[in-house]
Amino acid sequence: MRWDGLFADLEAQLAHGRWQDTEAEAAELTRGERASVALADRLRGALGAPLTVLLIDGQRLQLTVSTVGSSWVGGSDRTGSLVLNLDAVAAIDSPLPVTAPQDSPGRRNLGVGFLYRSLSRARAGVVVSGLEGRVLGEGTIDRVGLDHLDLAVHPRDEQRRGRNVRGLRVIPYGAIHLVRSAHASSV
Repeated sequence: MRWDGLFADLEAQLAHGRWQDTEAEAAELTRGERASVALADRLRGALGAPLTVLLIDGQRLQLTVSTVGSSWVGGSDRTGSLVLNLDAVAAIDSPLPVTAPQDSPGRRNLGVGFLYRSLSRARAGVVVSGLEGRVLGEGTIDRVGLDHLDLAVHPRDEQRRGRNVRGLRVIPYGAIHLVRSAHASSV
């Protein structure tokens, strides 16, 4: 009978060891899965939610997320619509507990150029800001290249007409941190 107790004890120890191995494996798989999650996927999980975003130039935005691309996030703050380059984000002071990966390969690869082309087609007035919140230009996006855009410079409160255009400014994407609706920027 003593053998039965010994075998039961050995069996319990083996089961406990297997459970510990299983827990360690699960923890490692979880760490590996988390390592493959992009910030854009976490932001996509926050659609409709208000976030506090700290930019690398020190600005603090209260942003409500409405759309997320591969390298940008679109939404609105108290002054209106904006698009934020993810490279301009220094920190997010809001929890991002839900991850929502983009399941469409076509949409997953939509870069900021796609968005700028949409703004250009809509002839939307914009204010383009770069590092340190410095305004790089205001006007209407005329052309969109692979890594830059052409901005027809005109006052934000005027339509893009030949007589209103004061020049053309070519701006590389890498210099752009924030694009706001011109109407939002006048507030």
